Amino acid sequence: MLKAPPDNRPLIGISCDLDNQSRHYELPVAYRQAIETAGGVPLLLAPTDVAETLDRIFDVIDGLLIPGGNDLDPALYRQPPHPKTIPMDPLRQRFDLALLKGAQNIALPTLGVCLGCQTINVMRGGTLIQYVPEYDRQNAVPHAGDRANLTDRNAWHNVSIFAKSRLAEVFQKESLQVNSRHRQALDEIGDGLTITARASDGIIEAVEDPSLPFFLGVQWHPEGMHDESADRLFGALIRAAQSFSREQ
Repeated sequence: MLKAPPDNRPLIGISCDLDNQSRHYELPVAYRQAIETAGGVPLLLAPTDVAETLDRIFDVIDGLLIPGGNDLDPALYRQPPHPKTIPMDPLRQRFDLALLKGAQNIALPTLGVCLGCQTINVMRGGTLIQYVPEYDRQNAVPHAGDRANLTDRNAWHNVSIFAKSRLAEVFQKESLQVNSRHRQALDEIGDGLTITARASDGIIEAVEDPSLPFFLGVQWHPEGMHDESADRLFGALIRAAQSFSREQ
């Protein structure tokens, strides 16, 4: 007989993607598995513009996960689109931004992964590098060309974690090997966010809002790592969600 899980498992809302052609909702199974393994209950959230639905979502979830996907509309950060930019579904874009704005307003524990990290930054007024292999900005990021294979699911590299950050508390170490699957990355950092990890080529790998209990984004894909670091990150989200209270 299967053992019943504890009743205090927090409910973690996960934003689903929306396929432009098939009009199907999509979410890699690994996100659901990561939340369940960490002790949470995943609630898949279908993108919507209905304000009453959004309000109801915040009535029930204890934490929020914004997963990866295609690219934000560069108009959000006042840039023309790069030829390599692949726009995400506009409804999901609006939905994710609304979720993040609502989450920060009630200090809801929030984790952004890859696109989710970028959306956190843009929501706060930051900008993005639209195509990392071509980025050098006067050699501020030397060797950016080495990232030409960033969409390779087997690409791995080291990141340095900044001391005295929420991320450092989670991992209890100064560096970490992570996977790397992204064309874009953070450029100018949004209001109230601090950089908490970088790769050796200077690319920003994580940000957080130190004024909130748990509001952070990572550029890598922890749901695909299946190691201690993934357990620590999703476990930290679950613990923060267990402590979350709507009685602010």
